[in-house]
Amino acid sequence: MIKVSTISALKSSYMIIFLVEKNMSDKTMKIILSVLTGVLLVLIICLFTFKGSTTKADLNKLALRIGELRQYRTMNKADTATAMDRAFQHIGYNVISTTEDNLYPANAEDAGVNVYVRGYNPFQELNPNKKAVSVLYLQDFDALYPEELDAFDGIATASKDFYDYVMGAGYAAVYLPEFTDPSVFFPAPRADLERDLLYVGDNDRHSPAVAAAMEAQLPIEIFGRFWVGNIDDQYIKGEYIHDNDLGAYFSSAKINLVNVSTHESEIGIIPSRIYDVSASKGFIIAPYNKAIEAVYGDAIPMFKNAEELATLYDYYINNPEARAEKAEKAYRITVSEYNVDAFVQRLNGLVEYLITEKRL
Repeated sequence: MIKVSTISALKSSYMIIFLVEKNMSDKTMKIILSVLTGVLLVLIICLFTFKGSTTKADLNKLALRIGELRQYRTMNKADTATAMDRAFQHIGYNVISTTEDNLYPANAEDAGVNVYVRGYNPFQELNPNKKAVSVLYLQDFDALYPEELDAFDGIATASKDFYDYVMGAGYAAVYLPEFTDPSVFFPAPRADLERDLLYVGDNDRHSPAVAAAMEAQLPIEIFGRFWVGNIDDQYIKGEYIHDNDLGAYFSSAKINLVNVSTHESEIGIIPSRIYDVSASKGFIIAPYNKAIEAVYGDAIPMFKNAEELATLYDYYINNPEARAEKAEKAYRITVSEYNVDAFVQRLNGLVEYLITEKRL
């Protein structure tokens, strides 16, 4: 839009030129014309600069800006960024996915909606467009900084405790647990993969689940990295399971022992593994986590120490009907509420609210 004041300035300049032509000598007129020409050039440059800086962001274009994600899905992690990209397209967005090595490519400059998926650590570069909507999505995190949060219009978080905090602090926010991709994780039991107690996870941080199983001397079978040299080799069955096969492993095990770190319990995060295993209709036992209890109730039995784990194991290993009942209940909760489409719909609700609030 061209400002009325700018148009008035141009008209005034032309009027001055007309008066100069009538009343001034040729020499004086040339001097004044030179000055006015320079002024007009400056006005024209400012006009186009002003026009360019107010180019409206495209609210149908969404930039999915991915931070440095640690491999929180233990194996070759399901491509959650691709799943989000696809789901956002399903609701009508033109999606541009970017990663931290090129967070602000030219083709995403006019994105009216920007979703920043933060990794365990902060973004190395952060320059949100103030004339668009920018939302920060927090999965797992170690530390956060006020200036980091203040850079965004809204915050989505997988931590119920942190959601309560940011809402109390006046931020626009939504509680948004992680999700699973049912096209990757689904029931596919195989007799050759049956085992009594399966654990899939890296030894990248202390595992209360494995520690309790070892103390209780349970027949745990572990697939994951960094266990060699840290536990007896008899428990280690492999380092890698491809995503395409994980659902079959989860479906086939009689009991899936899923880890919940102390950190996850402290900030109220449900580990993504819970969604993946339950979407595969695998039966789960896990360390106690209040967020899991709030969502799944008694569908996922939990323990607080090795003795409780041993008691749960002894009961459920001998009760296939009880395992199947709880696995079915958890499965229905996950596939209906914690799939990628439901995730994106919830996130888009925050986006639409912010678009209204910013009057874009």
